[in-house]
Amino acid sequence: MKQALVTIVGKDRPGIVHRVSQVLASQGCHITGLSQTTLLGQFAGLFSTKVPNELNQEKLSQALEKSLADTSLSFWIAPPSEEELFQVVSSEPYVITMRGPDRPDIIPSVTKTVASFDANIENLRAVTISAGDNLQEAQPPLVLVLEIAVPIMVQQNAFRQALSLTAEELGIEIGLQHRDIFEAIHRV
Repeated sequence: MKQALVTIVGKDRPGIVHRVSQVLASQGCHITGLSQTTLLGQFAGLFSTKVPNELNQEKLSQALEKSLADTSLSFWIAPPSEEELFQVVSSEPYVITMRGPDRPDIIPSVTKTVASFDANIENLRAVTISAGDNLQEAQPPLVLVLEIAVPIMVQQNAFRQALSLTAEELGIEIGLQHRDIFEAIHRV
């Protein structure tokens, strides 16, 4: 089997994941990873799949096109080449949480700090909390959660200090926890 990444984007509606996964299964593909989200009524999904060697990209494209014909969804199929695969280094999973007044430079500033330590962002979720018309704050609060892989060789104290300095400059609260601890604390 070979690998492929199927990307689906377009207007959100119920049943997209079912429809795409059904097409992939009908073509003998095995979904090995899935990430999807919706923003402003738009759907974005990434389906990492193992594709049978005998299934060519054209046949898979035709099956997806037929299944999605009555939607406004678009898709891309990308077989990753060996050169394009991210070189995984030994790392530890961490979660960064941030809260503070929303401003345009938060995400670029924090992600610059994360990247400067060669940490890889694996998942990022940013939500502006709206309190409606009764909002007393000048700026609505922004909550960000980043799941990151921090290389083992990174000095944790230096990384924490850099994040704290960035948070101080931005006027936001920031927390860093190992993902295992974060999940244990927030388990429902």
